[in-house]
Amino acid sequence: MSGNISNDIYNIVVNGQSKYTFNFKFIAKSITDVKERVYTFSFSTGEESWITERELLERGKDFFQNIDLIALSNSKYKKLIKHRFFTQPSTVLIVKDKTNIKKSRLSFIDYNVERESFLDKLSLSINIKPELGEKFIQKILSTSLYKSKRVSDSSIYKCRASNKQEFISFDYMPRKENTSYIKCTFNPSKTNIDFIRSTFLILKSTCGRDYEEIIRTSGVLRIDFALDIHGIKAKNCHLNLNRSRYTTIYLDSKGTVESKIYGKGGKRFQVYDKLCEQGIISQKPVTRYEIQLKKFPKKVELEAVFGVFKTIPDLRRYSCNKLKLELCKLDYYLIKQLGVTALRSSLQTDSEKRKLRRILRLAEKDGFGEKLIGSTRNELRRIQKLLFNPKC
Repeated sequence: MSGNISNDIYNIVVNGQSKYTFNFKFIAKSITDVKERVYTFSFSTGEESWITERELLERGKDFFQNIDLIALSNSKYKKLIKHRFFTQPSTVLIVKDKTNIKKSRLSFIDYNVERESFLDKLSLSINIKPELGEKFIQKILSTSLYKSKRVSDSSIYKCRASNKQEFISFDYMPRKENTSYIKCTFNPSKTNIDFIRSTFLILKSTCGRDYEEIIRTSGVLRIDFALDIHGIKAKNCHLNLNRSRYTTIYLDSKGTVESKIYGKGGKRFQVYDKLCEQGIISQKPVTRYEIQLKKFPKKVELEAVFGVFKTIPDLRRYSCNKLKLELCKLDYYLIKQLGVTALRSSLQTDSEKRKLRRILRLAEKDGFGEKLIGSTRNELRRIQKLLFNPKC
């Protein structure tokens, strides 16, 4: 690293090795002021750089493979991930664009925090004949309970019927063959059970005797498990997803941590301030722990949906006090800021990595994974039974 250390990191040398704690406020302000700026850092070399998007891409694919951390605006990140040269580093800091930040409002509502975990989203792909798909969409729109949305991209869907108050939608997509599919998405914790029943009764009357087979073989596209906890800020949560090499942290324009995401692609574990997401200012934060499963390598039919529980990686939650006691001060600051992935990347020797694994085992809080998904099994079973036979 150069002799002149910039304000975005604090560099401290311990036992001949450089350790770093990052100044989130400075990084967020720099990116907010100049959205073209992208910050990169390598733990192995200590090299950092502030560059533009164009300069970043000109350095090519090899450059991405040699950096451990990148910080950039939300809009810039969405653009870069589509580029063929972009390879996501192990740690990503994303600063939300001011234009995308919801206006905060004071509220004294008593946010309902569930005592147990719950299903937060369920998305299904229902294979159906084209004429039946169109007939079903027309039927639910005629009830005035659903509203249609103008198609912006016909390659994604032909028509969307939704009810925002009930958090449910149906996307209809005909195919070239003599088949089509309807993507059904709803929030089991918010969508009224009788509303689901009445809608699927319409689907059953449309499909006739083939209904049960159609529903049983429906593909599960996505399923989210969630747990809300009062009083713990997302930035103070020490978490990890087993075998995950990626951590993404979202910051507001002032550098405050709003959410953390562990993993990428089809399996993601995230923690965020639920009230902040809804634009509510509150002295008592409500922290949402959520695991998302999607993009399954093989089709998961609704009839065999309980198989997804076997695909959930181990979820790790660590005691803040134990980590602080066992780790040196600088390692603790790094794991507190950026998580286990970043600290592991900063270690140089196998003995250091073995020591970290031992400390993490000591600091782990047992049973967190089961607490997050355990009670959702009965909820999923009730939904499955309802969809198979909506008359019950």
